[in-house]
Amino acid sequence: MNGKVKVILVEDDLDLRESLVECLILAGHEALGVGSALEFYRELARSSFSIAVVDVGLPDDCGFELAKYLRKNTGMGIIMLTARDSVEDRVHGYDSGADLYMVKPVDSRELSSAISSLALRLGGIAAPPEEEPAPEEVPNVWQLIKQQWYLLTPMGAAILLTAKEMEFMQCLAEQPGTAVPRETMLAALGYRDDEYAS
Repeated sequence: MNGKVKVILVEDDLDLRESLVECLILAGHEALGVGSALEFYRELARSSFSIAVVDVGLPDDCGFELAKYLRKNTGMGIIMLTARDSVEDRVHGYDSGADLYMVKPVDSRELSSAISSLALRLGGIAAPPEEEPAPEEVPNVWQLIKQQWYLLTPMGAAILLTAKEMEFMQCLAEQPGTAVPRETMLAALGYRDDEYAS
């Protein structure tokens, strides 16, 4: 299955992390590896991803907690990748919000295929139209897809959004066709309305 997917891999084992990221990139994905929950949250604030591959045993947090955060706050696909293989751990993973639970060691080809399949099911891979529609057939409408955190252009291209971009677009979408007051926008984005916000 082809299609580039933007993936963030959370794995504290440096050698394994670098190896998996390299394999995913060679498979055609756009992959970034981080070694801790703190790095993970920092990257989420900077950019958006379609799929998160999360280890359970991290130095500063538990992967189950990361999965809960992702399921509550994003539309990302979640794959747990861990050495913990008990039924209790698997159930805990799915209860935390994981879409897939994979046990190490895992073949990088299997992981790549799982990522592609999950992203396709969640809408993370935009399939190009077979034919370019005539200009009069293209509706001049932009759509905000809240569940998967992306903006759909009138031509059908999907633009993934960061957390702040999603908040900004959601604020605009709630009042279509009208100007959103500055104080409303600042409040929605979590900024103070004072002299420092100008």
